[in-house]
Formats: sequence, structure tokens, C-alpha cells
Amino acid sequence: MLTLMSAYSAYVGYGPSVETGKGSTPLALWGVLVGRSGVGAKGTATGIARRVVNAAFSTFAEESTVDGLPATGLGLITELSDRAEGTLANPVWFVEEEGDALLSNARRDAKLGVYLRKAFDAQSLAHKTKVDDLRVRRPHLGLIMHVQPKNWAAVAGGKDATGGTWNRVLPVWVEQSKVLPLFESADAHEVIRQAGRALRQAGEYARQVDTVTVPAHVARVFETKHRPIVRAMIATEAMSQYAERAMIYMIRLAGLFALSERRDEISEADFDAALALVTYSIQTIAYVLPEAEASEETALAVKVENFVKEAGHKGVQSTVLYRKFGLKKADLELLLQDLDTIEAVKMPSTGGRPALVYRYAEPLDESGTVELWGDDLTEEVPEVMELPSLPEVAPEVVSPEPVAPATPVVRPVTVNPDLPKGVDALRAFFQSMEGPETAPEPEEEVTEEAAVSEDAVKAYLASPAGAELLQGILAQMLAVQAPQVPQEAPTAKPKTTRRSRAKSAPEALFPAAEVAA
Repeated sequence: MLTLMSAYSAYVGYGPSVETGKGSTPLALWGVLVGRSGVGAKGTATGIARRVVNAAFSTFAEESTVDGLPATGLGLITELSDRAEGTLANPVWFVEEEGDALLSNARRDAKLGVYLRKAFDAQSLAHKTKVDDLRVRRPHLGLIMHVQPKNWAAVAGGKDATGGTWNRVLPVWVEQSKVLPLFESADAHEVIRQAGRALRQAGEYARQVDTVTVPAHVARVFETKHRPIVRAMIATEAMSQYAERAMIYMIRLAGLFALSERRDEISEADFDAALALVTYSIQTIAYVLPEAEASEETALAVKVENFVKEAGHKGVQSTVLYRKFGLKKADLELLLQDLDTIEAVKMPSTGGRPALVYRYAEPLDESGTVELWGDDLTEEVPEVMELPSLPEVAPEVVSPEPVAPATPVVRPVTVNPDLPKGVDALRAFFQSMEGPETAPEPEEEVTEEAAVSEDAVKAYLASPAGAELLQGILAQMLAVQAPQVPQEAPTAKPKTTRRSRAKSAPEALFPAAEVAA
């Protein structure tokens, strides 16, 4: 739609205008389609619109359409002078599909920006040198161009931005929303023919109109409704730098909408439609240039955030930020204290003072996860806190089926001559190891085993294997009955108690009288 309106504004020429308290406003429309390559489909949209323009204004499309805006101010005024009748300019429609090059050319040639600003207001252009003396009166240009988002954002702070060249262009964000089949879609020829007929009728009507008026009741609605909304959206100085002409565009668009319906009076609905398009344009500026929407206090913080974000995973050293934005350490810390997307990382020292690096951290989404892109996938894993290591315990001989007590039970060591001996002693020991809070073991079917004779038990206990088993049992009894004293931080390995050879002999553990008994 923006491309069609731009061509329509060029075709109607400098005849119709809207009278305001500050004078008449020519109905020239300059639009820029801001979108990423492929996704934006800027060329596709412009190509379809140009087919409609060719169907509506075939002679104008052939003779007054220029592909590509001249790279210099001299080239622009020469192009207009060649198409003029004497010194009176004829309307021209420029289609610049390489707007990125135009932005670069405007930085190199100051005259290009100056002539564009004058042409927007239909002021006479003059270029005089020793060789040439060119003059063009009442230029009337329609302009549509395509720009990548990053290149449109690069105009920030430039002399053409502050001088007002680019706030005379109405930027709109474009992105392809539908995909049509290449070979099965219906032929759009009939639709284009009908749209071209309607556009031609609107254009022929507009050429007969001298002035587009605003009724008194519509003017009052404009002052109380439309104008305050636009003024609020461009309240900051940064936003005004790119949208200062938003008010003028709302008036121009409303006049073009009225003429497209073959009316010479602007209605409230025309201003509503114009306000909607201007609002979308201001939102485009805020999307591509976030610092433009920010207040004066936060604009610098947004710039710092974007600068750190562009640096990627490697981040930006604090000294670079100091020099880039003219900040001191305290000022930078105060600026970034409310930004949860910037994290400060102190790098390892290489002999001097460790460098402080600022990195951009992706904000959490609603699910609480962080989206990782590119180098973020190789981000260093934060150091994991190690748990204190447990002291090494000397290897012990464990009984065949030990049962760990739920709560250690300390019992006094008593010597009772009536304690059971042999196999009964082993069974009594294992029963004493079971604490009162231990869950009962599931009952199993008990299978009677063959009785073991006392002589076999004595022989086994007298053997080295039996002595080792008894020594292990004794060690476990002492460990259970000893008081449990917690140790805060054992630093040395506990020494293994040397075993006495005298206690290792079965005769020393079990006196002959008890064995005989």
C-alpha cells in the first residue's frame, strides 16, 4: 500500500495541497520499506505494486519513473532539470531498491541531503558552478526505497539524521506473512487490472483539484484527538529526530486518502487511517532504534546495552566502554545497575590488575529458560562447588550379612560368664546389632539346617580363619559400643590399630576353661 500511495502522490503532482495555518502542504509521500532480506519480501511487494501503477498510469510509469536515486546532489538536480519544462519541474517517482547505497552516498555528499530536504517542501533547487547553472522550481517527488534494518539504524547520530533528511521519510517495517504456491496460485492479472482502473480514476480526479480542505468540525477533532496522540509519541528528543515530520505526514496521508475516494474534503475517518499508519511508522522506529523511544535518562543505557550485545560472547572490556561513551567507572556502574541483561565478569589476572568484561545475558522467557545462540553454546560451565571429601577408613573385615543399625545404640561392656558360646554367641551378637527402630525384615520360610557339632565349631574357631572372624566381630562390637563423637574436619587418615599377636590367638580370646566347658 505504501508503494501505491507513493506513486499516487507523484502522479497527482503539485496541483492539490492541504491548506494549514502555516501555509499549504504539498501531497508528496516518501516511504522506506525496512525489512530483512528474504523475510521482508520488499522487492516482491514493490514489484506487484508497480504492475498496478503501470496498469493505471502507463505513460507516467514509462516516462516519469526513475529506478535508483542519484548518488550526488548534482546528479539529483540534473535529473530533475532534464525532466523539467524550462525551470518548472515535472513530477518524478523514484524507486530505489538499494536504499543502503543511498544512505552511504548521503554521508559522502552533503548536497544530496540538502536537495532532498528542499524537494520535500517543494522549494526551488539551484546548483551553480563555473560550468553549470541549474535551477528547478517547485520540485515534486515521490520516493520509495528499501533498506536493511541494520543500515537504517546506522543513520542514528549522523548529520543527515540530525539535519532532518531522514525524518522526512516514512519508515514502515515489512515482513512476509503469507506464502502462495508458485505454480498453482490463480493468475493475478484480473485483480491487477481492476486495481489499476480504480487507481487511474482516483488519479484523474486528483489532478483536477487545487486545494483539499478540512471542515471546521473535523479540525476540532484533529486538535483534540489526533494531534495530542502524535505529540505524545514523539515527546523525546531522540524520537523527534526521526519522526519530527509525523504530524505533516498525517495531514498528507489524510489528503491522499480523501482524493483516492474522489473527495476534496478530509474526514475524521481519513485522519484515523492516517494516524494508524503514522503510529505504525513510529513503532517501526522504536523497534529498529530502541534508544529513540527511550527517555533522555535511559537512552544512553540502551545504547550501552546494544553495544555490549553486538560484541557477542567475548563481551566488552570496561575501558572500552569508558572511552566509547565518555563515562567514568562510577557513572557506568550507576548506568547499568538496573539492566539485568548486562553482567560483569572479572577475567583471570595475567600479572597485572584483572580486566573487567561486560557481557550480554539473554533475558529469561516466560518458561524460565534462556535461548542460546551461536557462541553462547560454548559458554564456560560455572565452577561446581566440591563437597568435602570423606576420611579414608581402614579396610575392615565385614561379617557375611551385616545389618546397619538405624540409630547407634551404646551399651555398656559387661563380662558375663553365662553368655552363650559358639554358634549361639554369634546369633546373640547379630540380634544385639538390630536397633529398636529398625524395620522388621519380611518373614521368610525357615529351612532347618543340619545341626553343627560342638567339636566342629571348636575346630573352626581354633583355625586361622575362625580367629580372623572372631577378631572382626570383636572390632564391630567395639565400634558400636564406642561413643559417637562427630569430627568437624578430619585432616589426617586415621591410623589402623595394630593387632596384638597375643589377642590374635584363639587361646587368648577364649580361655581353656571356657572352651572346655
